[in-house]
Amino acid sequence: MSKKKKTMLVAAIVLGIAVLGLAAGVYAKYISSVQKTGTAQVAKWAFTEKNTSGSVECKLDETYDPNTLSAGKIAPGTSGYCPIVVSNEATEVGITYTIKPSTEITNQPTNLKFYKDANHTEELTSASALSGTLKPGKVTNDEAYVYWAWAYQDGTEEYDSADTTNGVSAATMTMKFDVTGTQLEPTI
Repeated sequence: MSKKKKTMLVAAIVLGIAVLGLAAGVYAKYISSVQKTGTAQVAKWAFTEKNTSGSVECKLDETYDPNTLSAGKIAPGTSGYCPIVVSNEATEVGITYTIKPSTEITNQPTNLKFYKDANHTEELTSASALSGTLKPGKVTNDEAYVYWAWAYQDGTEEYDSADTTNGVSAATMTMKFDVTGTQLEPTI
């Protein structure tokens, strides 16, 4: 190898080392990494209907005269209510609740209707549920009431015929209500 080539090779090596040294100096830096932790507690959801037996005890004998109807029976002209206790006691979020007749009611007399109010002016259906709102950790002070009434007559033969058919069958009606709680959206 000629002297000129050796010199150029040495010069290239020295130049390469110098460039690497400068590059290392430009890219050298201190780096630290710190990790922080935090916590967030998820709010508890424990909405419930608090009737202890798991069933609602509907009041059937509140509106009849024992001289005209056997105890614990319903007939045209009777009415009553079903108390439902809605609880937000152990829940840590606000809720809105709805109560409506279930589609699983059996042997409901044709002319018996459910209502939101004791005066039987607002009918309660699956489309128009009884509703309310509860704050976090608050049990309703009052029970929610589902009212029912079987009107005595409306003056039509069709109405009386349906009542008579229901009376002849004397079937046992089972009432079920769907009670649903939904979290209220938090406001910030």
